[in-house]
Amino acid sequence: MGQLIDCEGIPGGSALPGTSCNDGDANTINDQWTANCQCVGTAVTFDCEGVANGPALPGTACNDGNANTGNDTWDANCNCVGQLIDCEGTPGGSALPGTSCNDGDANTINDQWTANCQCVGTAVTFDCEGVANGPALPGTACNDGDPNTGNDAWDANCNCVGQLIDCQGTPGGSALPGTACNDGDANTGNDQWV
Repeated sequence: MGQLIDCEGIPGGSALPGTSCNDGDANTINDQWTANCQCVGTAVTFDCEGVANGPALPGTACNDGNANTGNDTWDANCNCVGQLIDCEGTPGGSALPGTSCNDGDANTINDQWTANCQCVGTAVTFDCEGVANGPALPGTACNDGDPNTGNDAWDANCNCVGQLIDCQGTPGGSALPGTACNDGDANTGNDQWV
């Protein structure tokens, strides 16, 4: 009985189907003889790091080298891209500088994340009526409830104080009872407001 001729035409040769060969194509790997004695390799695909048939494929994890990002993955163009880590440490989170937060201080309002990821609010100041950041500040108008005063305003101690209305109806005027005036009568003297 004769010897089996292998895929290279050699009697008793080792180039049998399933054994390795070289198809001469640099773009294939794992070349093997087929049952029909064709030397065929698997096409080489290069991953995002240039490794033939490597694991660094789009959608898989990578490291973009940026400490300010997380969940880094290869994109469709083989760029390693991460999601910005927000002020709460969450990659892709919404707690970004300029957005609202809660600094936990009841004496602040309009709390926001700063560029340094500090949650900071505006200090609350209470006006003369006890309203947070209200308009009733010293020097502004108020009503002291006294019909005998006018030009009522909050003083530095948040007291609503008006000026006495004088005898001519002028708030803070000088025509007060006991002060000199002129009654227009030539037959009287030492005229005074009563």
